[in-house]
Amino acid sequence: MTSNVGVIGLGAMGKGMAGSLRRAGCQVHVFDVRTEVAQAFAAEGGVACASPAELAAHCNVIVSVVVNAAQTESVLFGVDGCADAMKQGSREACS
Repeated sequence: MTSNVGVIGLGAMGKGMAGSLRRAGCQVHVFDVRTEVAQAFAAEGGVACASPAELAAHCNVIVSVVVNAAQTESVLFGVDGCADAMKQGSREACS
């Protein structure tokens, strides 16, 4: 069974993590505010998502690699944030 992993933030660290997960056999869904970066990752075999919520709907595990607390708050609880879209049981793991 292939693990579906989501990576939010494709800067220097996030892009490397997402690539390593993909090479390890995971189906990697990504979101970045720079859509061209997410699309480039998709061209290499990942899946680009239009929002953190879309990403969360497809993934068993979500890794957020953003710059600061404000960005973390936004990707989790903002408009189209991933918290409300996470699969059953995921919220307990991050609280």
